[in-house]
Amino acid sequence: MARIIPVFIPHAGCPHNCVFCNQRRIAAPVSPEPEEVREQVCTALDTAGAGAEVAFYGGSFTALPLAQQKAYLQAVSGLPVTIRLSTRPDAINSEVLTLLSQFPVRRIELGAQSMSDAVLAMSGRGHTAEDTRRASKQIHEAGFSLILQVMCGLPGDTDTWKFSAREVAALNPDGVRIYPVVVIRDTPLYDLWKAGAYTPLTPQQGADAAADMLEIFLQRNIPVIRIGLNPTQELSSGGAAAGAYHPALGEMARAQVYLRRMIASAGPVRMGKLIFYVKANRISRALGIRKGNLQALREMGYTDVSVVGRTDLNEYEVVSFWS
Repeated sequence: MARIIPVFIPHAGCPHNCVFCNQRRIAAPVSPEPEEVREQVCTALDTAGAGAEVAFYGGSFTALPLAQQKAYLQAVSGLPVTIRLSTRPDAINSEVLTLLSQFPVRRIELGAQSMSDAVLAMSGRGHTAEDTRRASKQIHEAGFSLILQVMCGLPGDTDTWKFSAREVAALNPDGVRIYPVVVIRDTPLYDLWKAGAYTPLTPQQGADAAADMLEIFLQRNIPVIRIGLNPTQELSSGGAAAGAYHPALGEMARAQVYLRRMIASAGPVRMGKLIFYVKANRISRALGIRKGNLQALREMGYTDVSVVGRTDLNEYEVVSFWS
């Protein structure tokens, strides 16, 4: 996998203030100038090596003025890198895609967030689900790799994340990121939460919701490349005021999928020893964080349980045996 060189342009180009967003707490305080980007990338290449991927994160890249987009793209032009960028569904059009095709842009990440128009409106997104469908189709047709970002636990999102996951999967993305909502200070969502007008998911509820979405993407063989916000000192020291923030949220969600599949495979509780076979290098994930899955199974009545690795099984595949 190519080494990623992140370049943060917090909130740059964004025409709206989404209720959950404070990119300056998540990423960096200000956007760099194009010459600073080139210097940053050149320095990173000393360790990353040729073939690295420059990733413009934190803003809506294609919502920037075309001249500014071009300046950023030209800043890394001629370097041995490819480019990834994040943007909004309603900031994709033929003019933008023509510009991007002139540079080594390989991946475009769209912040779909939800496929419910009601949830999008309550979250202040300023675009519709149809915008995501249209933009995804255009990106595919232009030959770019498509990554879609989705969230669960937004205002008004009471279990509609499963619907969103199915709708996103139907767009055939090359990968997805799942972000259970975190209440970040200095955001409209923080104010709603403090006023008692919004109830966030807990970390465990966020992991469970992410597991719901993950299972849908697994059924369609769509890679899930991240679950949960990347932990930072800023968020861990109080920037994340509430919601589904946990440094191991992704592992919690993936472990939940294993637990569900172990229960389904085992069937009703009965007498005897129960052995679960999983992919050899996934025993720890199947056991859960601090062996939480093992404890959950015992509390359900599966009292004599062990988890064993097998080299012939695939990721998340579970085979059970009673003896």
